[in-house]
Amino acid sequence: MAVSFALGGPATLACNRHIRVRVIYDSAGPRLRLWLDRFNDLVTFGFCLAMSYAAFVMFWGASHNPLGEWQLERSGTSWNPPFPALVKGVILLALAIMCIQALLHVVQSLRGKPAPTPDDTEGAA
Repeated sequence: MAVSFALGGPATLACNRHIRVRVIYDSAGPRLRLWLDRFNDLVTFGFCLAMSYAAFVMFWGASHNPLGEWQLERSGTSWNPPFPALVKGVILLALAIMCIQALLHVVQSLRGKPAPTPDDTEGAA
């Protein structure tokens, strides 16, 4: 579940289908919407960078022992799979992908292109 949830973030950001509070955005004109898009994209990029750093620290601790040697964190059960370290690696990968996508959104909004609006009828029967 954690892996599919972690990979859902980049998929949602790529399709521009993430949740937005549109109270101000819908009542704003095109020029203000562009500035709101720029602000949102910069905040998203900063958040993704900070979360990526935190995920890297978390993954490094789960994949290396105190001496710095490669050793995956284990679950501690009788089977003892390395799932905790693998899930933390997927979270790091997902956040790195989201950083790239957020940077692309920043570049797009700084060029003056409005954010694409998702098709709200997608998936409706």
